[in-house]
Amino acid sequence: MRVLILADAFFATRERSLVSRLEVGLADEGVRVIHAVPDALPAAVASLPQANVFSTTVRYRAARFGIARKAVARRLADTLRVLEESTPQTVGGSGTTTRAVDVVHVFGGSSWPLGIELSRLLGANLALEVWRAGLVEQAAHLVTNNAAATTLMAPDAAIERSLRAAGAKPHVASAPWGVHAGPLRREILPEGKTRCAVIVGSGRDARAFAAALEGLARASREQPDMRIFCDAHAARRAGLWNIAKRLGLLDRFALIEEIESRRDLLLHADILIQPDAHGEQRSIVLDAFASGMIVVALLDPMVSVLSDGLTARLVKVPDSGEWASVINDVLIRPEASAIIAKQAHDFIKTTRRVSDHVKYVLGAYAEMADVPLPA
Repeated sequence: MRVLILADAFFATRERSLVSRLEVGLADEGVRVIHAVPDALPAAVASLPQANVFSTTVRYRAARFGIARKAVARRLADTLRVLEESTPQTVGGSGTTTRAVDVVHVFGGSSWPLGIELSRLLGANLALEVWRAGLVEQAAHLVTNNAAATTLMAPDAAIERSLRAAGAKPHVASAPWGVHAGPLRREILPEGKTRCAVIVGSGRDARAFAAALEGLARASREQPDMRIFCDAHAARRAGLWNIAKRLGLLDRFALIEEIESRRDLLLHADILIQPDAHGEQRSIVLDAFASGMIVVALLDPMVSVLSDGLTARLVKVPDSGEWASVINDVLIRPEASAIIAKQAHDFIKTTRRVSDHVKYVLGAYAEMADVPLPA
């Protein structure tokens, strides 16, 4: 089986770890993986750690308009055909395939039109990752008009229910994302250690981000050495630097570009703050669970992994006072917070493993017409 993982700029950067883990898992199961990313991205971002070992990387030029997009799709299709001709034919449970790829799996809504055109040119099946609630209506409309060729991958139970309710039931495949969770060796909120909080998200809801930062500032008054890091793009979009200046936080407030891709740094913090509540699935939340971080997030019914008091602490309304109350409770009751962090870690180990994600994805591929199983 040949699979093209087509990622837009967001997934190629912020969800680089997720895509990498999936590609390694697919390759381990005998799938030949091709990894396609926008050519505007730096080489260090575009190439995954396993490039040239578990997958082949190709670049494409992102195009917004129809005529240009069709040209990009034709060039990418030609590149894939050349790759197919230069490698031995893949023989699977259904026989030999002569297609350049069997499945085009698209990560990122901005790349859906390109993925649709590419699958048409190649005669390949199409899988679309419905990673946020805002894509549900568009996805349901698409399968109504392009039913035979498209499978909608639902990374969360809430997304899956919404897709089915929208009329896309025959084309929905459950494929919850997974991460690695080894033994939990870190001490959670250890006494005498400087606290560190990280704010992640899109920053589109400036008022929600402002409320979270103001609440964090109020809750940390008793810990003046607390360090606060924030995704630079989200902070600029939400105007957080001026708010931090007004709150007197600049000596302990730092911005980091593409912080969600810097998991080596991010996952050493104590608390993950997520002010967004737009039904977006973010694997950084799963990684935070796996690493023993305490997640404090705005209530989001479309993200089922966020369960108040079980896996996270949830803020019911985007109000600075509510944020301050919840974060303060996390800080002053470290024993109770540690219990939640350990429960979240156990949740990952039992229900959100990488191996399960790979199994779900392979199952969805197998359900598509004429897709040969791995040898």
